Amino acid sequence: MEQDGLSGHMPESGRRTGFLIITDVGSTTTKALLLARKPGGGLRFEASADVTTTVEKPREDVCIGVAEAIMKLEAISGEKLSRGRGMPSVPYLSTSSAGGGLQMLVFGLTSVETGRIAENTASNAGGVVLRMISIDDELQAVEQMQAIQSLHPDMIMLAGGTDGGAIAGVVRLAELLALSDPQPKFRLDMKIPLVYCGNIEARSFVREVLENVFDVHIVDNVRPSLEETNMEPARMEVHRLFMENVMERAPGYSALKEYVISDILPTPAGVENMMRLYSAHTGESILMMDMGGATTDIFSCITGDYNRTVAANTGMSYSMANTLRRSGIEMLMKHLPPSFSSDEVRDYIYNKTIAPTYVPGSAEEVLVEQAAAICGIDSSWKEHLDTCYQIRRTGFLDRMKARNRKEFEETFMTSGNGTFNLSDIDIVIGSGGVVSHAERDRAFWILTEGFRPFGITCLAIDRDFRSPHLGVLSEIDSHEALRLFRDECLEKLGWVVAPFGDFEEGDMVMTVRDNDSRELFSMSWGDLKYIGKGGNLKFELEGSASLGEADNALFTDLPVLIDCRNRHQGASGRVLSGSGIPAFSHDGYPAFRSRIRPAHGEIEAGEWEIESRLPYRGTIKVRPGDRVQPGTLLGENRYNPPKLYIIDLNRITGYDRHLTPDEIRDGLLVKEGDRIRLNEPLYEVHRKGLTGFDFTFHSTVRGRITRIEKNGLIVVREIQDYDGKPHVVDIAGPLDIKPRHIGGYLKRREGDFVEAGQVLASDISSGKAAVVTSPTSGVVRSIDRKKGTVTVQFDIDPVRMLSHVSGEVTEVIPDHMARVRGRGSRLWGIIGFGGQTSGILREIRNIEGEEPERGSIVFTTEPITAGFLKLAAESGVNGIIAPSIPATHWLDYSGSELGVAVTGDEDIPFTLVLTAGFGHLRMDGECAEFLRGSEGESVFLSGRTQIRAGVTRPTVIV
Repeated sequence: MEQDGLSGHMPESGRRTGFLIITDVGSTTTKALLLARKPGGGLRFEASADVTTTVEKPREDVCIGVAEAIMKLEAISGEKLSRGRGMPSVPYLSTSSAGGGLQMLVFGLTSVETGRIAENTASNAGGVVLRMISIDDELQAVEQMQAIQSLHPDMIMLAGGTDGGAIAGVVRLAELLALSDPQPKFRLDMKIPLVYCGNIEARSFVREVLENVFDVHIVDNVRPSLEETNMEPARMEVHRLFMENVMERAPGYSALKEYVISDILPTPAGVENMMRLYSAHTGESILMMDMGGATTDIFSCITGDYNRTVAANTGMSYSMANTLRRSGIEMLMKHLPPSFSSDEVRDYIYNKTIAPTYVPGSAEEVLVEQAAAICGIDSSWKEHLDTCYQIRRTGFLDRMKARNRKEFEETFMTSGNGTFNLSDIDIVIGSGGVVSHAERDRAFWILTEGFRPFGITCLAIDRDFRSPHLGVLSEIDSHEALRLFRDECLEKLGWVVAPFGDFEEGDMVMTVRDNDSRELFSMSWGDLKYIGKGGNLKFELEGSASLGEADNALFTDLPVLIDCRNRHQGASGRVLSGSGIPAFSHDGYPAFRSRIRPAHGEIEAGEWEIESRLPYRGTIKVRPGDRVQPGTLLGENRYNPPKLYIIDLNRITGYDRHLTPDEIRDGLLVKEGDRIRLNEPLYEVHRKGLTGFDFTFHSTVRGRITRIEKNGLIVVREIQDYDGKPHVVDIAGPLDIKPRHIGGYLKRREGDFVEAGQVLASDISSGKAAVVTSPTSGVVRSIDRKKGTVTVQFDIDPVRMLSHVSGEVTEVIPDHMARVRGRGSRLWGIIGFGGQTSGILREIRNIEGEEPERGSIVFTTEPITAGFLKLAAESGVNGIIAPSIPATHWLDYSGSELGVAVTGDEDIPFTLVLTAGFGHLRMDGECAEFLRGSEGESVFLSGRTQIRAGVTRPTVIV
C-alpha cells in the first residue's frame, strides 16, 4: 500500500493531482511544504513557503496563515493547489504548536517540594507554566485569586501531599481554585481541564469541590512518598487532554481539521516520529533537539529507551527573555564578541519577546539569537537528563569491567533499568529555525556549546526543519518519510571528539595521529583543534582520559573538533568563540546596535467595554443601566475566602491504630449540618481493657460541619457571622447595674475573641437570670466603664472593586462581575506592568527635574529610567505612559528579568504602559499627539500583558 508513496491513503483528487501539502503551524511561523509524485514512484520536495502564524488579533485564525502559505506555494510552483478561502484542494497534512505551547497553571502545597515536582511534570508534558501557586506563596489568598483570574490557562494541574498524609492544605488549594473560577483563553463555553495528582486521601474532596467548575481528571500522586516521585501518569494525562481537546481551542483549529486527510499532530509528536524511525533504521543512540519560538523539545533514543521533555518557557521568540532569565546575562555574553554591550543585548532580547514575529535584520542580531540558543539548549538538555534519568554512580566492579571507560563519567539509569553514559550518544541532531537556518560552522558551534558532547559524537541538523512534516507523513507512509528525511533533510556537520577524565590544567590528554597525512599533534587540558577536512584519525589517550566505549579512531571527510576542555568537574571555562579558531571566531563584529522596533498599538475611537471581576464570590453593587464614574464602587468582597478545616479523628494523641467505621459512628457527638464552637465536644471514646481509657475530643475550630467521612475526617467550613463594623453592646442596662460595676459581671476580657451568641456578661444573683450575648463574632476591642458598654469588632479588610472609567453598566453576573460600556479613544501599548488604575493625564517634559503630580497619570515622549520610576513611586502617581525604558533599568527597578512576559500583578505602586518597547526609543508621533491632545482628561490604564496566543496588550482609554 505504500509502494508508490501515498496510494491507498489519498482521496481520488490526490491520485489525480499527484501533490501533497504539509504544514507545520508553529507559534510564530507556519512552514508549508509541497510534495510531488515522481514519475517512477515516490515523492520529491517541490516547493516550500514560510509565513507568519496568525494567532493574534485581528488575524486570530490559523487558517489565514495556512491559506497564505498555500498561495505562496502556488506562486512558486505554478500549480493550482487551493479552493475557497485559499485552503487546500489537494491532499493535506499538518502538525501544530500554534499559540506558544500548552499554557498551564500549577498548584502545589509547597514551592520547593510538591510544587516543584508538579511544575516539572507540567513542563515535561509540554506545558508553558504561566504561574506556580502554593500554600507558602508570598501572596495573600485574595492576591492569589486575582493572579489566577488574570491568567487564561489551557489546563490546570493540582498536586500536594504524600499519600496518606494530611489533606487540609490540598483541599484549601482546591477551594481557592473553585472560588477564583478562572476563564479559558478560548471557547468560554467549555470547562478548563484539571489534572489532580496529589494525596489519594483528598481525591473525593477535590472532586466534590472542583467538578462543578472544572473538567476534573484524577491520576496517581506525583509524590506518593517522601522518597519517591511518579510523574509519568500525570504527564501522560496532560498529553492526552492536550491532544483531545486543548488543541481544539486554538483559533481556527477546528476549521483546519476539516481539510486534513489524517489527524493533526502536535509538532513535537511529528519530530518524535522521525527520531524513532531514524533510530530504528540506524540502530544508533540519538539525541534530537527542536528549538522553537516558545519551547525547546529534547528527544532522546538511547540504547532503545525513548524520552521527550519540553522546556516550555525556553525558546527564540515568546520565551527568549525567559531563556535569558534562566541562564543569566553573564553566560550569554561569554559567547558574544567583547564589542557587544550587555545592556544593548538585553534590550534586543526583551524586544524580541514582546515582538515575537520579528526576524533578525543584521548579522549582529543573528549572533545574539544564536548565543541565546546555546544557553537555551544547555538548560533544556540538563533538564532532560534530570527528568528522564537517574544518576547511578559507577561502582568498583563496574569500573573493573569497563575496558575503556574510566570512573569519571556519570552513569544514568533508564526507565527500563538499563544504564548508559553520555559518551554512548552517537549523533546529536539539531532542528528549529535558529539552528537549521544557520551556516554550517555556526550550527556546529551552537550544538557543540549547547550540548558539550562526551566521547566521539556526530553533529547533524535537519537543514530546513522538515522533521515535523515528515513525522506526520510517516503516519500514512513511513518508508517515504524515512527516505526523504535521510536523503533530503539530514545534513551531517562534522564530529566532536571530547575526552573526559581526571585531568586538569597542564596535563597531557591525548595524541592525535592522521594515518593518511602522517601528521601528529599533542593535546593538553583546555586545547581545541579544528580539522576542517577530517582525516583518518587515531587517538592515543594519556592517563585517566577516556572516550568511553568508542574505538579510539575516526575516519571521515567531515570537519572534526578535538575538544580537550574536559566536562563537568575540572572543565575549562574556555569558549569556542574565543578559541582563535577561524570557523568560530567573532572577530570583526562592530558594537551591537539593535534594529528591532516593536510597533506601537493602534489608536481606536468608538465604543469599548471593560469587564471587572471580583477575586471570588462577593457583592456586586451596581445594576445594568447604572451610570458609573471613576471611583464608583462596582462590587466588593467584604469577607476573606471562607476557611475550610479538616479534623482527622485518627490523629488523636495516643491512638496506635486507625479507628474502625463502627468506632467512629458510635463515638460521634455531632452530625453533618451542625454548627460547632471552639472547644465543643465532637467525639468520645471509651476503650476497654488494660490499655483502655476515656477520652473526649474537643473542636479546635468553629464553623459548620459540611461532611463527615467514614474514615474519621470531619470537614468544617468557617461561619462568617461578622460584618467588620464595631458593635457597641450595652451591658449595664440589661443587667440593671451601674456602668462602673460592669467589670464584676463580664465573662470576657479586652482582646478576647467571642462568637455570635456567646455570653459577654451575666447576673444570676438573687434569683436574676440576666444574660448579655454578643451580636456578632469578633474581638472585644474596648470596655467602657463610664458608659457601661463593650465594643465587639471583627477586623476585615474589604477588597473593593472600583470603576476606573465613565460609562454604563451593560451586564452583571450576580456576586461576580460587572461590565461597563463607554465611548472614547483607546491606545494599545506594547507591554505594561501593574493592574488597572485611573487618573488625570499630565505630561512630564523633564523626567529628571519635574516632580509628578500625586494621583495623576503621567506621560512622557522620552525614554524613562529607573530613577524616574523611583521618583514617580515616591510622588504617588497612579500610572505612567512612556515610550520605552532600557531593559537593564527595568531590571534594576523590578528586581527580576522579564521572563515569559505575563504581567499585571507586579508589586509596584503604579501602572506602567510602554508604547514602543525597551531601550532608548522615543514615542511615535501619533501616540504623542494623541496623549497631548488628551491632557487634563480622565484616563484609564491597564498594564496587564500576556505574550502568548490570546495575546493581551496593555491599554490606555480616554
